[in-house]
Amino acid sequence: MGVLNLGIDAGNYRAKVAGPYGVDSYRTAICDWFERNIEEDFGEDDMEFMYNGRKGFAGTLASYEDQFGGGAMYGDSKAHEDTVIRVLLAIYRYTQKYCPGFVRFNIVAGQPIVSHKPAEKKKLVDMLKNEHIITINRKECHFSIEQVGIAAEGSGAFWSAPKNGQVRIIDIGSGTVNAATIADNRHINTASDTFNYGVETTGGRDNIDGIARATIRSTTQLKWRKTDAVYVCGGITSDIIPLLAEHYTDVQPIIPQLNAHNGLQIHLPTFANAVGFYELARLTYG
Repeated sequence: MGVLNLGIDAGNYRAKVAGPYGVDSYRTAICDWFERNIEEDFGEDDMEFMYNGRKGFAGTLASYEDQFGGGAMYGDSKAHEDTVIRVLLAIYRYTQKYCPGFVRFNIVAGQPIVSHKPAEKKKLVDMLKNEHIITINRKECHFSIEQVGIAAEGSGAFWSAPKNGQVRIIDIGSGTVNAATIADNRHINTASDTFNYGVETTGGRDNIDGIARATIRSTTQLKWRKTDAVYVCGGITSDIIPLLAEHYTDVQPIIPQLNAHNGLQIHLPTFANAVGFYELARLTYG
């Protein structure tokens, strides 16, 4: 078989994957393996894995069984082994769901805007671009990741539904909020940033008011204007837009448009980065 292009948003709470057949998502909690007296399934994304001598559980199962809390590594960079495992699990799930048999991949993954720098990008590329052997649910998988692109989260989401002129993008994640400015299809560094707070690190959905206030305060420091066109993506998009609209007068969700084999697919804003990353992979790698 040929090489499969994928866009993978390996978030701290959920991974989102987009490719030519559709999208997929799973809970990205990871915890160390241990013998369980009672083996209970907590979700359809439960997985057991072994990679580079590391053995553990992933998915909803890990979010319940993790003995050390959280089941995720938060921070403003994704250049660590947890990201590699999340990406490989995402590839496994996508191919099992849509296209069994693919073992060669070109991918575009993401980094927060603040760590979208040459050294951090190279570190993540070097970790991902390789021949990987991972055992998932007692099945040994051989995956070859041949080309890797790293896009800025938030900015990459723009390519899921491109707009003319200048747009602002607020990408609300579990551990960070990315604020991106795109003008005539170009990322504007001086009006973009990553804020070190997110849904899971500031009290969850119960503190959505606080996240909205913090986001408004942080973006106005970037000199965003109240009348700017602001597009929002992430899992809490529908809940936070009314709160952001108390300041921004033109705020709306990003509606990702996936160029799939069976025609154009419309997806939820939570898939904006993944779809944008896939569009970049499709255009870059053919």
